[in-house]
Amino acid sequence: MSSPETDTNPGSESSGGTSELSLLIYIPTYNRPLALRRQLDALSAQGGDWPGSVRVLVSDNASPEWSDGEAQALAAEYGIEVRRNGANIDGNANIALGFVFARSEEYLWILSDDDTVSSGALKAILREGLSGGLDAIAFDTGVAEPTTVVREWRDGWSVVGEAGLISNVIYRIAAFADQTAHAFYYHNTGFPHLAVMLATLRERGSLRFRVLPRDHVFLPQTPHQEERGDYSLSLSGMPQLAMLLPRDQARRFCRLWLHDQGAGFIRYRASHPEVHIASRAVLLRFLGIEGRVRLLWLAMRGL
Repeated sequence: MSSPETDTNPGSESSGGTSELSLLIYIPTYNRPLALRRQLDALSAQGGDWPGSVRVLVSDNASPEWSDGEAQALAAEYGIEVRRNGANIDGNANIALGFVFARSEEYLWILSDDDTVSSGALKAILREGLSGGLDAIAFDTGVAEPTTVVREWRDGWSVVGEAGLISNVIYRIAAFADQTAHAFYYHNTGFPHLAVMLATLRERGSLRFRVLPRDHVFLPQTPHQEERGDYSLSLSGMPQLAMLLPRDQARRFCRLWLHDQGAGFIRYRASHPEVHIASRAVLLRFLGIEGRVRLLWLAMRGL
């Protein structure tokens, strides 16, 4: 079970000392130029708030309304790196590339372009989020004060919580590097970053997280009219993450997922047929006859 620990001075014990901290802020983006600029404006104002090196890398997924020249101009304006994929490789693969570009000595923050950080975000992470032996820093609306928890693989999906959102975890790459290939193997789940986390938990048994209140780091999210996400792939592929859970927890996850998301799974079966078939096989592997009956009932309802 995830258990809290007490840290009386979390900023004093960071691995290697705070003067050596290296952070990669990786921002995957597609057709949201206004949100991206808001994010970059917020980050650029905090350049002196981190004691080590900070790299900002924007990875544009071949936005049709954005040119190579505009990408280069943005890089020069903010003093960051901007790369463009040669074609739209889908959002999940673009997210997964964050693990590729991160260096072994860095912390990796995969930050959505529209989860805008507050003006004191880096200071809060430095002050409240660092303690000895950390594997990751997480942000959660369910905590009122910073806390340290040990999350264990045996607890299954319950260890994930709000870490399901890409912006809500900063990974110490040294702890996750051996399992980053899972981001690509499971990219059709819609949650490649969670595949890395779950695979690492499976390998190591437990991970030590520092959890901060989300409002210490992010502004309240506001609606925008730019490109909206398409979640049909995650509704088709997410059950495959069950393969990274203990068997009893995998069965529980599949049962709850079908209850909550099964209608969407059936609705999008023609959108991603190969992914649907693979996920269906996983559901049947862990649920057997129960899974067949549930899927048949959902299909009949969807007719």
